[in-house]
Amino acid sequence: MTRSNDKLVVMMEIAILAALSMGIDWIDSAFKIGPYSFSFSMVPILILAIRRGVGAGVLGGLIWAILQIVTGDAAGNYIHPVQFILEYPLAFGILGVAGLASKYKNLVSIVAFSFLAILLRYTMHFFAGWIFWGIYAPEGQPAWLYSLIANGTTFLINTTVCIALVIILFSVAKRLFVPEER
Repeated sequence: MTRSNDKLVVMMEIAILAALSMGIDWIDSAFKIGPYSFSFSMVPILILAIRRGVGAGVLGGLIWAILQIVTGDAAGNYIHPVQFILEYPLAFGILGVAGLASKYKNLVSIVAFSFLAILLRYTMHFFAGWIFWGIYAPEGQPAWLYSLIANGTTFLINTTVCIALVIILFSVAKRLFVPEER
């Protein structure tokens, strides 16, 4: 396969996995535990990053963020331009950090870098919540605590779900994470 064909394959994988994340996001947004929803929509971007590296993962996350914006999923979820940037392009793009595992492609590095990527994503949401959404904190509750509770709970639920799925998928379908050599 030529170099240009390799690039085309990677670009197609980025587009398909970003769209898959968006599709899963629509489906799993119906599942809630109390006031919190759980989601496994980050899994395709994590796989993309691990499979193709940080750059592809960041680009896939950014495309997913753009899909959130153009489909209206982001509508009404922003109150300030900086908050919007933190919670969409930065938070979704930073999932590409999982691509640091692409060098190793073993279960320990995949779990560790996936955890790091998700933690960084929710750190963005935490800061946005603290700085911008803290006005909705109950009387007497500090904005940082309000954001920590809301984003921390979602982080714990979604990290557990996503890491479990990544472990299962790596165990039964390793080739999702390791592209064929040509």
